Amino acid sequence: MKKKYSSFYISIAISLLVLAAILLSIRFLDEGIAVRVMQFIRSIRAIHKVTEHIPDILPDIVAVGTILMWLIYFYRLHKKLNDAKTHFLLLAAVTLPVSYILKTYFQFMFGRTTVRSWLLSHKPLRFEWFHGFGGASFPSGHMTVFAAFGAALLIYFPKLRKPVIIFLIVLGVALIGTDYHFLSDVIAGAYLGFATTYVLFYLFEKIKSKF
Repeated sequence: MKKKYSSFYISIAISLLVLAAILLSIRFLDEGIAVRVMQFIRSIRAIHKVTEHIPDILPDIVAVGTILMWLIYFYRLHKKLNDAKTHFLLLAAVTLPVSYILKTYFQFMFGRTTVRSWLLSHKPLRFEWFHGFGGASFPSGHMTVFAAFGAALLIYFPKLRKPVIIFLIVLGVALIGTDYHFLSDVIAGAYLGFATTYVLFYLFEKIKSKF
């Protein structure tokens, strides 16, 4: 019981720290970083050209990745391979589409414009609540989905902690460094991805304990 309470309070503390980081980033860092990054990108013509029209293939990654993981999961079940890899595939195959759906809803709900749209508009940066159709950026979808997948890896393969964390940091820097997301978008996306996976893992464990 003490362990449950301890985990609960740790989760609350982490959530509050993340919320504080997001609010501080929105208030003091997002605009300045975005402007400086764009100034740097425009100063180097090749980088500006490459980053100007990066296609969004995240829906394809989620769809293909989810289908592949379900296929491999059912194959391993058929072979009666009830191990960490099989459990990982189940968790990842669920958390990938769920995290994508959640990020889509939250982007619609918060309605925050993308960095490049904001830079072109010359308007104050704000949230247009429940108006985020097709062009919202908070939280970062890429960060949400890959953090959710990374969290599943960390749960079942803790030895991969270092490469997973490095990859997520590099991804976050890339999203900010190409002016496709504000810093707070990336922080919020990482939190949403990790939270989604750990909540689903907790629910799966609760279901398993009843059978």
